[in-house]
Amino acid sequence: MTALGEAALGQLVIRVADYRTLLQFSGTRNGQSGRHLRGSAVVRHGNALTDLVAVLESFTVARLLNIRPAITHNQVMRWTDRIKMWKKHGGVDLATFPGLRAVLGFVEVRNALEHGLGRLTERQLDQHRDEVLKQIAAAGVQLDGDQVILTPTDVVRCGEVGGDFIKFVDLHAPKT
Repeated sequence: MTALGEAALGQLVIRVADYRTLLQFSGTRNGQSGRHLRGSAVVRHGNALTDLVAVLESFTVARLLNIRPAITHNQVMRWTDRIKMWKKHGGVDLATFPGLRAVLGFVEVRNALEHGLGRLTERQLDQHRDEVLKQIAAAGVQLDGDQVILTPTDVVRCGEVGGDFIKFVDLHAPKT
């Protein structure tokens, strides 16, 4: 693996370990989820998951830019664009990763946490409802209506799926 891949895997492992440690001190009370709300262990679930998805996004973009520095950040802002650019410029078809739908599900969960304070956003429900729901189901995250219900298991699974994704990309991509 590359240094970028190893560093990203390390970030995932450290974040999950930190999350588990913090969770021991806070219990697992139910409450509102959403990254910007306070006072509940459930918030820690959202914060950890958001951080894990950020690692995946950062690695996916940085690794591709190392292969093809001429690509601009605007060309890889959205996951659909990243998938296209990886195939075209990185020689890796991300769609062949068996857990891609789960990765994208965790991205949608993060989007709900960040932009909907724990609820699926109007954009998610109006523009891409069926696909968003399939992706979230693939991630194994439960919904109560449009409310995301995160558990410690979901956070750990995000770290595991994310680690597998990073290994897949890094090992299939050209070395720089």
